[in-house]
Amino acid sequence: MALIITSASSNADTAVCTGAVSRLAYHAPDGLYLAIGSTNIIKVCSPQVQFYRTSPESCKLIASIATTARATRKELKIYVDNAPTSSCSDITSWFGADIRYVELLN
Repeated sequence: MALIITSASSNADTAVCTGAVSRLAYHAPDGLYLAIGSTNIIKVCSPQVQFYRTSPESCKLIASIATTARATRKELKIYVDNAPTSSCSDITSWFGADIRYVELLN
């Protein structure tokens, strides 16, 4: 009797991105865009509709945290659960990111 073990692979990875907020933008009616550290500008949420796991209310909180980081020159840490690799620099511009965690650092 042979035992075969397989694992499911996914096209997505989790990237933990940390750095200063270099770009912060709102594109109507699409949503909130952000670039931190080595990331390109990415869509993180929409204040009008659910975007991946982020509700409109959570999006407004993320916008507030990002604005605070930008104004106070503090860094952010974000987890992108649908990144193409675990490297933040591999995330392409305008990527729709599934954000699970946002932290104001320093």
